[in-house]
Amino acid sequence: MRFLLLLAFFVSSALAADTPNIVIILADDYGYGSAGCYGADGSLVQTPNIDRLAREGRRFTDANTTSSVCSPTRYSVMTGRYCWRTSLTHEVLGTFSPLHIETTRLNMASLLKKHGYQTAAIGKWHLGYGTDDGSLKWRTDYTAELSPGPLDIGFDYHFGVPSNHGDLTGVFVENRFVYGLRSGKIPTGMKLKGPDSDDPNFKATYGPEDTENGKATILDLDAPRRVNQRVMPLLTTKAAEWITQQKKGTPFFLYYTPVAVHNPVTPDKDMAGKSKAGLYGDWIQELDRSVGGVLKALDEKGVAQDTLVIFSSDNGGVFTPTRDTVQTQAYKTGLKVNADLRGGKHDVWEGGFKVPFITRWPAKIPAGTVCDDMISVADILATTAAIVGEPLPAAATAAEDSFNALPAFLGTKDAAPTRDHMFIHSADGVFAIRKGPWKWIEGVPVSEIKLGVRKSRASQFKAQLYNVKEDPAETVDVSTQNPEVVKELSALVNRYRDGGYSREMPPIVEKKLPPALPPLAGKEVLAQDFKALPAKPWIMTRGTWQVRDEAIWNPTPKTEEQGATLTGPLPITDGTLQFEMKLHTAGRVSLRIHTAGKHSFRIVVSSTQIEITKNPDAGQDKSQTEPLARQKLKLNAGEWQAVRITFKGDEVTAQIAGVTAKGRHAVIAEAKEQLNLIAFDGEAGFKNLRVVQ
Repeated sequence: MRFLLLLAFFVSSALAADTPNIVIILADDYGYGSAGCYGADGSLVQTPNIDRLAREGRRFTDANTTSSVCSPTRYSVMTGRYCWRTSLTHEVLGTFSPLHIETTRLNMASLLKKHGYQTAAIGKWHLGYGTDDGSLKWRTDYTAELSPGPLDIGFDYHFGVPSNHGDLTGVFVENRFVYGLRSGKIPTGMKLKGPDSDDPNFKATYGPEDTENGKATILDLDAPRRVNQRVMPLLTTKAAEWITQQKKGTPFFLYYTPVAVHNPVTPDKDMAGKSKAGLYGDWIQELDRSVGGVLKALDEKGVAQDTLVIFSSDNGGVFTPTRDTVQTQAYKTGLKVNADLRGGKHDVWEGGFKVPFITRWPAKIPAGTVCDDMISVADILATTAAIVGEPLPAAATAAEDSFNALPAFLGTKDAAPTRDHMFIHSADGVFAIRKGPWKWIEGVPVSEIKLGVRKSRASQFKAQLYNVKEDPAETVDVSTQNPEVVKELSALVNRYRDGGYSREMPPIVEKKLPPALPPLAGKEVLAQDFKALPAKPWIMTRGTWQVRDEAIWNPTPKTEEQGATLTGPLPITDGTLQFEMKLHTAGRVSLRIHTAGKHSFRIVVSSTQIEITKNPDAGQDKSQTEPLARQKLKLNAGEWQAVRITFKGDEVTAQIAGVTAKGRHAVIAEAKEQLNLIAFDGEAGFKNLRVVQ
């Protein structure tokens, strides 16, 4: 009997060691140089708990996020896939975006759930809720069930901030509903849990002053509102309590995502003045205290030995030294938020991607060690699959960009590097690729970015090459001296980007051109090739229009609100208008049409979508638009595209690049009088305009 008990003990211990609990702590906007173990000055900020992880585990010096903003990186952490392969090609998801992870896609939670893990997502979510039903006015309804959501992709429990700290909801979500929702679309007989009336973590109202930009319109919800200074303490408590509730012998996975150190910077009042780096330093120390709370829960539960803890960040720290921010004030005290790296959040520079990354698993990972392997946060999924012994599906179907970093985690002697190349992608949609010591920046942003961004980040919008081993601060572009490297890396970008996956070499994809539009049929009533500046009645406003390459080009407008406009006649009721356009550097092109009835509507084309909208009438507020149609697109901004607009009764049909959008409205049936070709946020070209009826 004693022998059997001993055998059971050893078997249980072996299983625990080989199937660890897994805790991911993904901080928000936490820069490479913001922890003591990564060189932060201890006289300015102190991070004893993060430093403890490094002391007891393995610290990585070349760990990287997939994006320099949050939602795309969070998608990659969960799925092992670069987010730019989805519809999110730049920036982040909105507060009212649907769930971005497909419910059928392999992800961390579904993988571990399959292996018997209990799973929880606690903290900032920012990966959307619900399913877009295709209607033009759809958006996440926070008064109703928030499904699909985390519980539909493998999580057993969810308690979180919907999108950002300081977002316009001001609420928490628990499982499938807003936490404490008092009225809304709640199923009959269901009672939603909420806080006690005197809970210091909540308040009755939440205003613009509580939001990140200080002026957002707050969502109207009958629910308890967050107290910003108490969000971190509450999330820490929720994470620790969930750990203590787990049954011994059942492995668990906690995806814990603190809101610190994202704006607004709101450390709890007991942390005020604790650092020498101002309010931002206090906020960093608030994050560290939260890490300590999770570690304490693991210790008290007696599971620390058999728990893999991964600490990292979703992107680099905010670095805008030309602006007077709390981060700038901390920088002026000497705190190098992103160490000596160039740039920060949003940027294509290393400061936007290289982040702290520490692994601790006392049963397996050697303590106090350092790894210089290049890894990506996208590798967590493949590494987890290796830990639980789950073969990954084919690269074309799941974990497309995830590499097994377990040998690097464990410090396996003579192990091959985790990966030989890695993509990174800026908030503006600029691709860069790392391989060996090289980093090649393609320098092409998406067309939708605003004019102000085009100016402020212009240095990032050109091709360039850096040797980041010799020049980690990216000070010298060496593309001219290394044309063969540029040729190799630019070819790899296209191969991996077009091929759909990168953990294996994909086949070369031959791009197929969309079907050509049939010839225009009907009586021609207007022809303008734009090989010369058009004469009256054409009008060109906002700048000096130019003709080159047998097309007309607008100048870059002076403000984001106003686009350069080319105005001409449109003498039809029913008929077809066709022209060619090149987006070039413009964010979007709008064809605005005025009718004899003094109404107007517009067809807007960007590199990612085409939409048809009725404009507000005279005297109406600018927000009173009526969306009529929207379709996704994938345009190359550097190529000419034929656009065809057909009017028949109250229906308008827009065609471009093999995509068709149709909308109906009474004003479309009215006689047309005027067309306006408008380019926003950059320069666009137009040529070969024809109108037939």
